[in-house]
Amino acid sequence: MINPLVISILGHLRKQNSACSLIDLVNLCEERILSLIQKGTDAQIVIFQKNFFVMNALYQIQRDIQAEGFLLSIFPLEISLVPHHVVGNSALTTRDTELANYYLDWSNLDTVTVEEVDELFAHFWQGYHAVDKLGAALTTLGLKHDSQWTEIHQAYQKKIFTSHPDKGGNANDFIEIREAYEILKFSHQLA
Repeated sequence: MINPLVISILGHLRKQNSACSLIDLVNLCEERILSLIQKGTDAQIVIFQKNFFVMNALYQIQRDIQAEGFLLSIFPLEISLVPHHVVGNSALTTRDTELANYYLDWSNLDTVTVEEVDELFAHFWQGYHAVDKLGAALTTLGLKHDSQWTEIHQAYQKKIFTSHPDKGGNANDFIEIREAYEILKFSHQLA
């Protein structure tokens, strides 16, 4: 099925001299989106469906413009058309492929439940807060921003061993180190 928002969104992206956000595109298409949503739909589902329609259109555009020499970079706060030669290797990451598969499957629009939407929102906010705490977590483990997962795990193992209460360490330090590790683990899974 071709998304009726594709033309409006593609036109907007081609006119942009800079990136736009997902909320910019939802606002751009709000009237059209609301005409596509069934009256009396739960408010949480409406928010999900607004997002779904825009993301579906973006992934349709992303798929279709690759042959034209462009890449559509899709992040909630930064959506932009970029010529292939600017980004070099334009292969999509596993994250991108999984999201594209989800949003290109129209059955996900109609079969979602309020409970699933609540879970998606909770997961989003958990990730949002984890990213917000990322710098502090790296500092706690004595790591740099470009640290690889093996470095993170090794730093955690070293610090946790010396701070464990059974080894004479401080319980509060132990909890802080464990929390930092969980934040970095969650952040790594999102990447």
